[in-house]
Amino acid sequence: MISRQLLLFVPLMLCIAILSCCSAMRVLTHSTTTDPSELATGNYRIDPDHVFVTFKVDHFGFANYVGRFNEVDGALEFNAEAPEKSTLTIVIAAASVDTSNKFVDAQLKGPSFFNVENFPEIKFVSTEIEPVSKETARVTGDLILVGTSKTAVLNVVLNGAGTNPITLAETIGFSANMEIKRSDFGLTAWLPAVGDGVMLDIEAEFLRGKEP
Repeated sequence: MISRQLLLFVPLMLCIAILSCCSAMRVLTHSTTTDPSELATGNYRIDPDHVFVTFKVDHFGFANYVGRFNEVDGALEFNAEAPEKSTLTIVIAAASVDTSNKFVDAQLKGPSFFNVENFPEIKFVSTEIEPVSKETARVTGDLILVGTSKTAVLNVVLNGAGTNPITLAETIGFSANMEIKRSDFGLTAWLPAVGDGVMLDIEAEFLRGKEP
């Protein structure tokens, strides 16, 4: 005789199997667009689980030293009809710098570099967006680092936008890069052995309507 527990277990497993198949089907049929006119106007916020900000700088002429920031937030006010009227803000927790080297991390957080106790945030606020093509744009803005604000340019690529097949959230994904001179912000420690030019790379997904 079939037990009561088994009678309850079979429908439950059937439901899980059906949901799994639906998710798999959404993944298989997933598609994105790179046409800004097809995107939804509105407020988008960085998905903290899908954002990567890395930097690299010449190390003694041998190789590039690479690090990352582990805490990044940001907001995009996107205007589909006029992308150039969109605005972008990115905020990085300076103390989240991570080079996988405790000594270097301590130096970067200290007064000779990011001075995180007095300047906890690194911030970029757009002032102008210049579309170069449907998928690319130059985003000029103010980069605020250790209390100094300088004009900087992000070269941005729209990778794709659409509905995330797993979460069903409206998502826009970008790649971007920026090159700065750290000496412009008074960060001159270890020059010239460690390079002045710093390349920043950003990979980020933004979710529409996500609350801070």
